[in-house]
Amino acid sequence: MNTHNLSFGYYPQTLDVSAGAVSISTIPNLTDIVFAIEKDSEHVAGDWIYAPPQEVLQFGGNIVKMPYPTRIFGLPKTHILSHSSPDNDDHLRFHLWVLSFFVGMRLTSTEAGFIDSTPIKPNKLFDFVLTGQGIVDVLVLAEAFWAKHRTKSERAKLIAGIIHALFLSQNPHHLQFERFLLLYSAFDACFALAKSIQKPPEYLKHGQRISWMCKLFGMQIPAWADDSGVLSTEIASLRNESVHEALFMGEPLGFVLHGVGTGVNLTLEMEALACRLLIALLGSDKMDYVASPVTTRQQYAIRLM
Repeated sequence: MNTHNLSFGYYPQTLDVSAGAVSISTIPNLTDIVFAIEKDSEHVAGDWIYAPPQEVLQFGGNIVKMPYPTRIFGLPKTHILSHSSPDNDDHLRFHLWVLSFFVGMRLTSTEAGFIDSTPIKPNKLFDFVLTGQGIVDVLVLAEAFWAKHRTKSERAKLIAGIIHALFLSQNPHHLQFERFLLLYSAFDACFALAKSIQKPPEYLKHGQRISWMCKLFGMQIPAWADDSGVLSTEIASLRNESVHEALFMGEPLGFVLHGVGTGVNLTLEMEALACRLLIALLGSDKMDYVASPVTTRQQYAIRLM
């Protein structure tokens, strides 16, 4: 048996589980690592840690901190992911991406796998919390997806792309249009994966993609993605204006917000829908959560199926 190990972090809780060929174990000094991270008052605000200042080595050996962050940074490793018979390194990394999504924290095996900021507490990013067997169910789901699609490696890459776009969109300092564009990228990746698994109708227009995916999985179609009318969907119009005309809500990017005074939080609903689509695409499309409304701030307890 040729077990492969992948050290990863940052996850602040003890996690020792196994499911078939896959297991996760906690490194011995987790408590010390968590204490050091949470007491980092210079870079931590609330439940987020931010990239440290860029340091430049000047002539003469002096190190000077620049007035801007490094953007890409690293955190200590806290756990080990093991697989007794992986197909390749991407197999383990795929497990790590899926695990990241379900614990609501960016996890990485690289030395500098974080961009701008990342939460240091789990379950902070999305509108669900795992129940049932929790992480064991996650490992089973990820392994089943990999086994089913192992001959189509681009599908696992698309899963990673969706998850990373969701993570990037959560930066607390993003402007609304930045979050919108990242979330729309997640939708585009969802569609690319969905159409590779199940062929969409011919001549499907760009503005019909989200509603097609919703129908595919029996999901409610949000008002902003409803393609039943003659005109383009609201979200497609916003996307076209942003990408092709450098405008958002009819103004230069960053100066106007969508939904002011209406009680509608478009990007929050987009995030919720992307999460539901991702879970359905991973193979748990029969869950009640997948068909649940995206127009509330309710936190859902989910059990993977």
